Amino acid sequence: MISESTEKKIKSIVQIVFLVLVVAISLKFFDAKFLDPKPVKYMAFLCTWTMIGLSLVQIVKQKGEFTFPVRLIFFSIAFSIFMAYYSWDQSLFEGLLETTDFMLWPLFFFLLYLKIPIKTLEKIIVAFGLLYAILYFYQYANSGTVIFGKPLWGDEFLEQRGAVRIIFPGAGIFLLTIFISITKITTTKEYKWFWIGVAVLGLIIPVMQVTRQFIAGVYLLYLIHFSKGSSFFKKMMVVLFFIGGFILLLQSDLPMIQGLLEVGQRDAELGSNYIRVLAGEYFIKDFSPNNWSYIFGNGAPNWGVSSYGQFIESLALEKEFFMSDVGIIAVYAMFGVFAILGFLLIWYKSFTIKVPAKYAYVKYYLWYILFTSVTWYSVYHYHYLVATIFAIYIYQTALDVQKREMLAKKLLLKIQKLNSSKTFSERLEEVK
Repeated sequence: MISESTEKKIKSIVQIVFLVLVVAISLKFFDAKFLDPKPVKYMAFLCTWTMIGLSLVQIVKQKGEFTFPVRLIFFSIAFSIFMAYYSWDQSLFEGLLETTDFMLWPLFFFLLYLKIPIKTLEKIIVAFGLLYAILYFYQYANSGTVIFGKPLWGDEFLEQRGAVRIIFPGAGIFLLTIFISITKITTTKEYKWFWIGVAVLGLIIPVMQVTRQFIAGVYLLYLIHFSKGSSFFKKMMVVLFFIGGFILLLQSDLPMIQGLLEVGQRDAELGSNYIRVLAGEYFIKDFSPNNWSYIFGNGAPNWGVSSYGQFIESLALEKEFFMSDVGIIAVYAMFGVFAILGFLLIWYKSFTIKVPAKYAYVKYYLWYILFTSVTWYSVYHYHYLVATIFAIYIYQTALDVQKREMLAKKLLLKIQKLNSSKTFSERLEEVK
C-alpha cells in the first residue's frame, strides 16, 4: 500500500516531467537544427492537441479573472482555421497544421485544474531560462554554424548593427526568468547573489542580440521595478544610475551600440515611410479580402505552400511586409478583433488588479509583451506562448490564493466576534 506522502511525491514528479516536456516541445527544443524538423513538428502538434483534448471540460468549467480573455483568444484562433478556408481557399488540414503553433492556450485551464504549485513552476521556468542563456552563448561562440534558431537572412548568422545578430528562439521563457530574478532580489534574502547574476544576464543578452525593443523593454521594466516603493531619494538614485549607464553606452565605441544608433537614426528619418508603418497600414486596411475577415481574421498562412501562404511569401519578398514585424496587427490580421479584445482585457487587468509583491514579475512580463507588441511577434509566437500562459496562470493562482486567505481571515474574525459576544454563563456551560 502506497503511503500518502509517497503518492504526493510521485504526483509531483509526474507533474514536473509533464511540464518539462510541454515547455521543451512547445519551444521545439529551441529550434535545434540537429533534430529532424518533421518529428519535432509532429510532436508539437500532438502535444498541443492532447492538451486541447484534456482541457475541453476545463475550458468551460474553470473560473477566474483571466479565464474569459483566454477563452476569447483561443476560440478566435480556432475559428480562424475556417476563415483561412473561406477567404483564401487554404485547406482545413493546412490551416490546422499551421494554426497549431498558436493554440497552446488550453494549457492555462489544465494548469488551473492540476493546481500546479507556483514554486514548482518557478523552478522549471528558471531552469529553462538559464538553459536559454547557456545555449545562446554557445551559439554565439559558434556563430559560423547554425545550431539553434534561424538566421534573419540567408543560411548563416551575419554581422548586423555592429554584431553577429542571433535572435535566439525561446526568448519568452528567458524574459520571465529575468523578471523573476529582479522580483526575488527585492522580496527575499535567499540566494540573492544567484538572482543578481541572473538579472545581470538580463542586461547583457538583449544588448548582444541588438534588438531595440528587447533592450528598451527590459531596461524600462528594470527601472520601474527598482524605483518603485522606495523613498524619493532612492528613486532618483536608481533613475540617475540607469540614465548614467545609458549615456555611457551611447558614448562607448561598442560596434553593436553604434549599429543600433545608426539604425534608429535611419528609421526616424524615414518617418511614415518606415517599412513597419507601411506594413501595419497594409495589414489593417488592405489585406483582408472581405468584410468577414475584417472581423474574424484571415487565419494563419501555410508559408509558401498554400495559395494563401504563397501570397504572404510574395508580400515578404517583393514588398518586405512581414507579419512578424507588426506584432499585434498580425494578431488582428490572422485572428480578428475578438483575439485583440482578449489581449486588451489581459493587459487592462494587469494594470488594475493587484498581485502580491513576490509575484510582481507576472505583471512585468505582460507589460513587456504589451510594450513590444507593435513591432515584434512576442504577443503570439510559439517562442513566447508557453511563457505567456505560465505568467497568466501564476497571476490567476496568486489571486485565488489571496482570495482564500482573505476569506479565512473573515471567517476567523466572525468566530472571534461570536466568542467575545458570549456571556459568562454560556462559556461556563461549554466548559462543563
